[in-house]
Formats: sequence, C-alpha cells, structure tokens
Amino acid sequence: MKRSAPRFTPLLLIFAASAAAAEPRYPIRIDSGFLRMRDGVELSVTTFAPVPAQPGERFPALLEMLPYRKDDSFYLRDYPLYTYFARCGFLMAKVDVRGTGSSRGILPGREYSETEIDDAVDCIDRLSRLPECNGNVGMWGISWGGFNAIQTAMRQPPALKAILAVDASDDLYHDDIHYLDGCFHMDRYALSVAQDVSMPRGPQYALDADYFRERFDRPPWLLTVLKQWRDGPYWQRGSLRRDYGLLRVPAYLIGGLLDFYRDSVPRMLEHVRAPVTAVLGPWNHSWPDNGTPGPNFEWRRELTAWWNRWLRGEPASGPQSPNLTLFVRDYHRPDAKLATTPGHWRMEQWPLARARRVTLFPTAAHRLGHSPGPAGTHSLTYVPGCGTAADQWWGDPTPDMAADDACSLVYDSEPLTQTEETVGFPRVWLAASLDASHAHWIARLEDVAPDGTVTLVTGGALNGSQRVRRSAPEPWQPGRFQELLLELHFTTWTFRPGHRVRLAIANAQFPMIWPVEGPLTSTLRLGTTATRLELPVIPYEPRPAPAFLPPEPRERRPDARELPSAGWPALHRTVRDDRAGTVSVEWYGSDRYEIRGRRHRQEELSIYSTRTTAPAAASFHGDASHWVEWPGRSIRLRTRMEVVTDAASVHATVRRQILENGRLVRDREWRERIPRGLR
Repeated sequence: MKRSAPRFTPLLLIFAASAAAAEPRYPIRIDSGFLRMRDGVELSVTTFAPVPAQPGERFPALLEMLPYRKDDSFYLRDYPLYTYFARCGFLMAKVDVRGTGSSRGILPGREYSETEIDDAVDCIDRLSRLPECNGNVGMWGISWGGFNAIQTAMRQPPALKAILAVDASDDLYHDDIHYLDGCFHMDRYALSVAQDVSMPRGPQYALDADYFRERFDRPPWLLTVLKQWRDGPYWQRGSLRRDYGLLRVPAYLIGGLLDFYRDSVPRMLEHVRAPVTAVLGPWNHSWPDNGTPGPNFEWRRELTAWWNRWLRGEPASGPQSPNLTLFVRDYHRPDAKLATTPGHWRMEQWPLARARRVTLFPTAAHRLGHSPGPAGTHSLTYVPGCGTAADQWWGDPTPDMAADDACSLVYDSEPLTQTEETVGFPRVWLAASLDASHAHWIARLEDVAPDGTVTLVTGGALNGSQRVRRSAPEPWQPGRFQELLLELHFTTWTFRPGHRVRLAIANAQFPMIWPVEGPLTSTLRLGTTATRLELPVIPYEPRPAPAFLPPEPRERRPDARELPSAGWPALHRTVRDDRAGTVSVEWYGSDRYEIRGRRHRQEELSIYSTRTTAPAAASFHGDASHWVEWPGRSIRLRTRMEVVTDAASVHATVRRQILENGRLVRDREWRERIPRGLR
C-alpha cells in the first residue's frame, strides 16, 4: 500500500501557561494537513503536538475522528481538550470524516460506515509511523467519537492500544437515537447532522462541481434510517454487544446518569474481558468537567494517568482500584433546570456482589405491595400526546411527572420506613393485552415525596411487536394476554423514609417515542406474579471515594470567539390545544461565533405534533440554517426536514438549499414514502 508522508502547514506555536494540570508541561505546536488513505482520498487533520524537551523524544498519539467540522463548528470546542493533552505529552490528531468538514472524498451513505472505520484504521497506522510518535495510538471521543472508537477497536488494528469512549453505545439499534428501546424516535439530531455534513469544505467554502457531487447532492442519512426499522445486519455490524470478545484493548468509559447511552457502561464492565475502567456521573450528554447537572471533576487529569499507563507503559500508581466510580444520587425535587444533584461518589466493583432484588407487585388498589393481591385488571385508553414531561430521551432533568402520570396507570408503595438505595437496571414484567395489533409499552420508576411532588428516577420502553425478537417483529393478537419484560435504563437513586416508590405504565411517551397508529386500549392483569417490578437494592457497605479534583479552567482559543446569541435552546415549550386535540413540542436554538474574521450563525427549529383523535398522523418539522459571512462574500446552507405518518406509511421530505451573497445557487429535494411497518 502506498503511504505518502502527511503534509502539514504550521499554524500556531503555543507555550505552556498554566501549572495547574498534570506534569510535564510541554509547549505545543498546532499544524494542519492531510492524511492520504488507502484509496488516495485525503482526510483533513489538525495536530496539536508537544515540542520535544530533548532530541529524539517521542509521544503516544490520540486520534479523534468526527463529521462535525473541526475548522468551524467544533473549532472552539476542540481547543481546550487538545491543548490539555498535548501539553501533557500526547500527539493529538483531529480528523474530519471523509466527505465532511475540510476532508475530501464522497460523503459516506450512513453513520459509522465501513469506509469511515476503514479510514480510522488507516489513520491509526499512519499516525503510529510518524517520527514523533512512539508507535502507540489511542482513540477517543464523546458520542460519535466514542461510538467509532469502540467500532474501530473491534477491528483490532495493531497500533491501537487503548480507547476512551464517553457517552457511547454498544448497541446501535436499541440504544442509539433512531430507535430508542426499539421504538422509532425522531431526534433533532437527524436535522442538525444533515445540515453539518452537507456544508462546503472549509475554509474556502467553494461551491464547485466537486461540492455538489460529493456532498450537496448526497441523500440525507435519515432516508436510510427510516427504512431500517428492524434490528439486523445494518445495525449489528457496528454493535459490540453482539460479541464483547471483539474488544481486546483497555477501555476507559465515561457515562452520565442522565444520558441515554449510559447502559453500555455496566454492560461492557461485565462482559468485556480486556481491562475496563469506568465512571458514571450525574450529568447529561457532556464531559465530566462541564456537564449538567453537576457535581463535576477534572477528568482530563484522570485520563492523563490512564493513557500514560497503556500508551507509555508507566506502572499504575497505587493498588488496583475497583472498576467503577459511581455517583449515587440522593433525592431531589423535580427541577428541569437542576444545576447540582445531591448525592455522593463512591468506588465499586461491577457487577455488585451485594446487590439484591426486591420485588413489588402492582395491585387492584393501585398500590405496590409485597404480594400480588386479589385478581383484577386495569385498562388504559391510549393518549398519544402523553409523556411530554420526560421530553426527548431517558435523560436530562425533568419537571414534576404528575402530568405524565395522569395519562398512565400508576401504582404507589406504602411510605418507606427506611432508606432504600437503588443501583442498576430495574425490571418490569407485565401480563397485558390489547384491543389492537400494535402498541408501545412504557414504564417509569418515580419517587413520590410526602408533599406529592413526583421526580423521575428512570424509565424504559418496549416496542410491543419485538416482545419475542427484535429482528423479527410480530403484530399483537388482539384480546390475548401476553407476558412482557421491560428493562429500565441504568440508574442510581436513594429513596428516603416517608417517600413512596411509584411505577407508572403507559403506551405513549411523546415526543420521545413516535406515536403508534392507534387508537387502542391496553389492559393489565393484576393479582399475578407475572406483573411485577424488580428493584436492584444495595445494602449499605463502606466504600472508598475517589480523590477527584475540581475542574480546571478551560483554555480559550486566541483566534476565535463566541458572539452574543439567543441560546441553545432559546425556546423549548409544549403547546396543547384541547379543542383541536393537538399536542406540539417546539424547540428553537441559535449560536453565533467568529473565527479569524469570519462570522458564523446557526439556527435550528424543530416542532413535533400529534393529535388525540388521529394518532397515526404525527409529524416532525425541522428547519436549520448555517450562515458564514466575511468581507465580500456570504453563504447560507438551509435544510428543511419533514416526517409525517399515516396509518400505512412514513412520508419523508428533505429540502436542501445553498445561497451565495443572498442568491440561490442550488436547490435539491428528496421525497420518499416508506411503509410504516411495526416501528
């Protein structure tokens, strides 16, 4: 295979200015260039390289590969992360996925494509052969960067010695944002990524024939995702969960208890045989030093020591620690703007040997008891707009859940007489029937305070057609009782004396889960052990606490700045029209920044709607724009996305427009009608 040397153009030479972070502290050099892939396509790379303290000094390399435009959209985000590790003696490389950002080539036809992972393997090999590299490479990232780090490690490239995966998933169908828990989910991300990957190459933003052929005219990924509503080879190829033995290098995992991707952390701890170290904190889809809600800590220092062990061969400091550092949440009142979660950190060995299962049974009196009680049934009429309090996914702080509970079947325990701590995956079994052929089943675990306020602890859903196999969905037989298992998402929580444990059961969780065609009524059989809640309860045991340090200030990029904007989001509201029977959720955000004299503005609007009398006719409407302005020229890329369903089909429309100096240059639209199926 022909391998040309990377071409780099020096941009900045920066010297260490802070003594707060881990020693040693290197001056760093920032360069830009290209890495030539096996097929000749050149990927844009920015390196943050330590300047050697002595001749011949070599450094481990850390690779992050994303489609999120390192030279504009992620320009401010990357700097404090890359400078930190570069100053600690790591050769940092940020690469734009082919066909995105400043890279060349044709945009791949899907997320985490074979081409992308092939390129990652190539990049690892190329970086390991650089004269300044010691031959050892780590791959790292949050979200997409964590996903492809895991998938690249599954290929086992020789130079890849360790990975860091933050807020990532080992199951691309069930635990990613397209089919949450196997149910169709229309995330705002589908709009924003369609916008990002179709922007022209920076920094020239040339609107030439290559741009239109390689990006603008490429179909949006959403259209493919809508057709892949069953689990199968499309999703399984990149899912570590199908074979944990494919991960053979050490992995550091970071997750948030309010992030949808958290379940992969305990699963990988339990099933991966390679060394795995993990942290599960209280925040959402964020880094541990700035995620909300806090408390936060300086994770970069922790990772520096871990990278040194696996990429430099330095011995571990002190005795071997337990594999999981966990934040155990204490009770807090419902608060959608929660800034800090009460609770405490502790170190555990997962799985927890002392965990025990406590079983509670929903009863005909709407209680949770220690025995099933008399036989009976409860029925629930489907309300497609139910569930807006929990919003987009199983995460983020929520307001009082009473509004969602009003359209659910609710079962409360007696007031607790002692503290009960839950850590793990709660499970719900239901003996249930339908008068229709399809439904989603939702279960929420909640904490009811003595004053009646209701805090969401965790939840989960099941696509009823996947009750036997995810890959072979089957319609329900109306009137027939069947047994279902819902595994709720990983949680930690402390129920206090005087509080009640609540189980809420529903068939809708809007807009998190797309409404089924309906109408329908579901019936729950009570007075049987087949309908029950199992809580993983952890008896008290003294455990060590981590010696986390508070977050260090993040460095600011000297050649870019944020500008005043409305915020992200600036608007987030639920609109109900009881006369029309409609429920809509509206979200709007904007962001402005400047990079080397070029001003960027991004705006995004998303509206979800459903109708009580016609649940099949749910809709999503999205509109996103990215402006780039500098003296003498401006461009604007606009993407509009619409997904509308009826009883038989999903109708998807994506329209893309590019304007230069206010003049329309190109306009492209895709329209597809896709069978609805049992999504």
